[in-house]
Amino acid sequence: MSVPLTKTNIDMRVLLANNYFYLRGGCERVMLNDMQLLSTHGIDVIPFSAADPANLETPYSSYFVPGADIRAANPMRQIGAAVDAIHCRRTADAFDRMLNETKPDIIHCHNIYGRLSTSILGVAKQHKIPVVLTVHDYKVVCPSYLMLKKGKPCSACIDGGYYRCAVNRCHKGQTAASIVYAAEAYWARLNGSYGVVSAFLSPSKFIADLLRQSGIEDKRVIYHPNCVEPNEYKPSYNGEYVLSVGRLSHEKGLPTLLNAMLGTNVPVRIAGSGPMEATLRELAEEDGNSIVLEGHCGGEKLGELYRNAAFVVVPSEWYENAPMSILESFAYGKPVIGTRIGGIPELITEGEHGYLVDPGSPEQLKATVIKLWHDRQAQSAMGRNARRLIETKFAQHTRKDSLLKIYEGVCNSKRQTAARAGIPAHSRLQ
Repeated sequence: MSVPLTKTNIDMRVLLANNYFYLRGGCERVMLNDMQLLSTHGIDVIPFSAADPANLETPYSSYFVPGADIRAANPMRQIGAAVDAIHCRRTADAFDRMLNETKPDIIHCHNIYGRLSTSILGVAKQHKIPVVLTVHDYKVVCPSYLMLKKGKPCSACIDGGYYRCAVNRCHKGQTAASIVYAAEAYWARLNGSYGVVSAFLSPSKFIADLLRQSGIEDKRVIYHPNCVEPNEYKPSYNGEYVLSVGRLSHEKGLPTLLNAMLGTNVPVRIAGSGPMEATLRELAEEDGNSIVLEGHCGGEKLGELYRNAAFVVVPSEWYENAPMSILESFAYGKPVIGTRIGGIPELITEGEHGYLVDPGSPEQLKATVIKLWHDRQAQSAMGRNARRLIETKFAQHTRKDSLLKIYEGVCNSKRQTAARAGIPAHSRLQ
């Protein structure tokens, strides 16, 4: 698969930076959707990523260099990877060359931490090119991304005391990795890396509030929800099983879901892979054939799983931001049972698009799943409401205007600041 690049009839060039340039998760789905949307509307779009064999084809791949080797096993390479995660010099050099040769008007960053590193923000500052950053996770306020301590939601580092990440071994329970992540966060803060970011685009109001609490000025925080293209999803309003989609990890609440479903005879399908897969398979085997783990699914297989589901369960026990799985479920006409945590309650209106339960409560989850499973009329009605919500509020075609408005506002502000300072500001925007 390659992403088309359309020659512009609008005098704007946008550079999209992300650790990966292939469909790896929700972040990449948002970025690639935006790239497609902008390109087809005449905006010249340039991708920048770390080199990876899985990357999509692009004329700009010659600028991609290896990022931090986050999977390094050799001790010496681990040290190099740790340094690169904090400040990757080769990525900065490659980015500098790309900016010199492509001269974008604005840089839109997605997930750049760890692999590309925040070193590219310093390069953008040197070139006086405005930057916006979509906040897909909690890295800006939490060194270990997840805002979890020993598996429980935590906001201790929001005041900038990142040493707590190292002390509590917040990253996968590993001391060395947690120290590196804390050092990376301190470097970004003390080096003023995020000072170049004119706008933090927040997919949920929840994460927008956290950014403000961390000290980022209100005017730099913009609520900008994720979207999907309704025409790419064929809805159906009843189904044969309960579906859950996502990474098989503890914070996603999968053990709670399986424990809730054991012995109910309600058919459950779980699509995804992750560190808890073996444990969850053992749990599922206790219930005979009612609970099926489908493994990693994508493309048409995942689409079929959605279309044939009665409804979807998102049992997360961490501060979810704005799960694409909920928007995709809605697009397929499926109501969602989600947990009251993070940005999930912003998407689900109780009794209209699904139901909300407390995180980590198998009793509540069991009762709610059984209630909806036996009410086919509610499944259909709420599924239609969910589809309508996508068409009216979260449709991808509405996103083009909001993105361009943000880009132009940031570029105009940059020009005005440069003019007051008497500094020539690079911009091709008219």
